[in-house]
Amino acid sequence: MTGDDAGAGPVYGIDFGTWTSALVILRRGHPPLPVRDPVSPYGATSVRSAVCLLPDGSTVVGQAAQNSRLQRPERFRAEFKREFGEAFPHQLGECRFTTVQLTTYVLGFLVEQARTAVNSAPSRVVITVPATWEGNRRDLMLTAAEAAGLPPEIVEVHTEPVAATVYALHDHGMDRDRTVLVYDLGGGTFDLAVAQGSTQGFTVLGSPGGLADVGGLAIDRAVLAMVQERCPAAVAELRQAAAGSNEPGALRRAILLAEACTTFKHQLSVSSEHSDLLTMLDPPVEVTLTQDDLREAIRPLLSDTVEECERVLRMHGLEWEDLDLIVPVGGSSRLPMVGDLLAERSGQPVLAVSEPELAVATGAAWLAWGTAPVRVAGSPPSPDDAPQRHQVPPKVAALLEAGLTGRMVREAMRHAG
Repeated sequence: MTGDDAGAGPVYGIDFGTWTSALVILRRGHPPLPVRDPVSPYGATSVRSAVCLLPDGSTVVGQAAQNSRLQRPERFRAEFKREFGEAFPHQLGECRFTTVQLTTYVLGFLVEQARTAVNSAPSRVVITVPATWEGNRRDLMLTAAEAAGLPPEIVEVHTEPVAATVYALHDHGMDRDRTVLVYDLGGGTFDLAVAQGSTQGFTVLGSPGGLADVGGLAIDRAVLAMVQERCPAAVAELRQAAAGSNEPGALRRAILLAEACTTFKHQLSVSSEHSDLLTMLDPPVEVTLTQDDLREAIRPLLSDTVEECERVLRMHGLEWEDLDLIVPVGGSSRLPMVGDLLAERSGQPVLAVSEPELAVATGAAWLAWGTAPVRVAGSPPSPDDAPQRHQVPPKVAALLEAGLTGRMVREAMRHAG
């Protein structure tokens, strides 16, 4: 499909992430449009990948789920992308859900917000998945998309590094031949890809690389470790109380501490220093952290990502000086020490990306629009060279044939589970 073919309707690019998810809409004659979480006070353009089960049996997603977490921690689940494809269910209150069902709620929420923003059905949708996901998990993602109300004939799957590379080369370098490294530091994982691009499209050099356990969540844990160094007894007491009982008060205080650590990370991406009174500790403690503190705490994590970049470059017979540009994407790349370390170790230009958390979804949307031919060098035809289709599961097909909408299918799946 080309951009002309896509003129029949808008296209969606969807990035289902460990921490947050995003959907970007492309329409003829309009700039890329990210959907917003209507509950977020700041109109966030990414949606928390979280689900909370309410007492009446309904579910809320995104910021609404996050807001309900303190009152109902036992009914809240997030970061379930890590268990995608595994058999065990998630217990939310008295109900059990598979990871695919929870993913369906997130995708369905994104699609509903897209339909609110642009009252027209999509003509094509690209959903991204980690490069390490094998066929079974890709098929399960397509099943979740179908249950979320997306017709299977318009949905494709591409990998996150490839979508990020499309974003980088489409917006920052397809005017001439370039060799680009895309450095994708997200909420849960690190991915990278090396590509050679031009106005005719681009080639991804071999398989993308990455690390499964380096991302924003690992950085949050590093912040928590720094907080614990400053008030070890209070943090140890809280963590022991939260882990050793189902007492709601301790669980809520532990949640607030985790959220405070995330706030430290966000503030230190724009400020040289941040202080907070941690009232969830007993006794309350005021903690001050600096960018230099965070830089030293996460230097081992970031060094691991740079070493992975060097490994992938060597695998392709390249060195840092062979690159024309390094493009950091993913929300965690907002931290200034990420770009600093990349520039220091590579000696190459590092692009400043204004909204790195939207890069994968935007690249997926350009893939859906069909303006960026992509080929993986040295590999046989792969899911990134041709659309991935799937067979609709019999249970879902029966529900659709009965005339149920995407929302009704998701509710039927929940009650069946």
